[in-house]
Amino acid sequence: MFGYTKLMQQRMFVFLGIALLIGIGVGYGVADVRAQSQQASIITASYPLRMSDKAFPLVNPLIAYETPETNALLEYRSLKTRILNIIEAAKDASKVANVSFYYRDLNTGDWIGINQNASFYPASLLKVPVMIAYFKEAESKSSILKERITYKLIGSGDAFDSPSDLKAGISYTVNELIEKMIVDSDNGATYTLIEHIDPKVLNEVYTDIGIDHPGDDSSTYQIPTRIYALFFRVLYNATYLTTEYSQKALDLLVQTTYHEGLVAGISSKITVAHKFGEHVTSIDRKIIQGVELHDCGIVYHPERPYLLCVMTSGKTLSEATNIIKTISREVFDSVDGDTHGN
Repeated sequence: MFGYTKLMQQRMFVFLGIALLIGIGVGYGVADVRAQSQQASIITASYPLRMSDKAFPLVNPLIAYETPETNALLEYRSLKTRILNIIEAAKDASKVANVSFYYRDLNTGDWIGINQNASFYPASLLKVPVMIAYFKEAESKSSILKERITYKLIGSGDAFDSPSDLKAGISYTVNELIEKMIVDSDNGATYTLIEHIDPKVLNEVYTDIGIDHPGDDSSTYQIPTRIYALFFRVLYNATYLTTEYSQKALDLLVQTTYHEGLVAGISSKITVAHKFGEHVTSIDRKIIQGVELHDCGIVYHPERPYLLCVMTSGKTLSEATNIIKTISREVFDSVDGDTHGN
């Protein structure tokens, strides 16, 4: 009887072993099918953004490559949840009405977003494509940057206008005006530069990259956060301007004097190339009804450089500034902590 029982036990162990192997095989099979399905989904949702130039019909330069949002990795799911909690807490406290968040790892192309397709008034963010348009022209005509233009001061001089040390009626080189436009966000420099350039040249920048251009009235123009981020992607990857002019553009964006948003949430040792935009809705330019504040740029983390764009709308600039700074700090701490294994 003992021998039979032992034999049955042995058979039971063999059966359980076979069942376990089958289960593992089926599990791997299901996992493999799921992996293949996810891979097929990613491939289907991925597509290139190319620049079509009729002057060069035999080439079709790659501008960027679009991929689906990275939701499979725990690291990104966790970061997205934390950012969402920050945004919801701010909205519940009526500190902001709307927030759009877009993050992209510039090494891997992985990205996550929250409300990233929401549209906002870009305001001074549009100074970046103006700079790109001039540098695009300079690739074939470098003398354009040395041309002198008479500076025209605009604005009433109230708190909503960017200060300027340029003098109305004095001529400056295009190079000098571009620097003031980007570094100090000088509105007069922007106005002077836009008046000087052929509108078709400026609109072609948007068209080439695959973005709807503002047309004749930029004051009513809105753009989604994820779409605006393309300007920074093409600069970082040097896929629209030459390497020389992409570097020149980013050099200016690094010198931006606005340090209240993205930069405020990041270690002072880290280089950031960014541009902010501020849109104020007011009565007689005195009573503020609402504000939009945005900051978009590249954070040059030494091991994991990334692109971060945050666009907001709310009642006050201080609250909008704080939410951008808080989100920036959360992202930087996450990237820096993961890099160093914390």
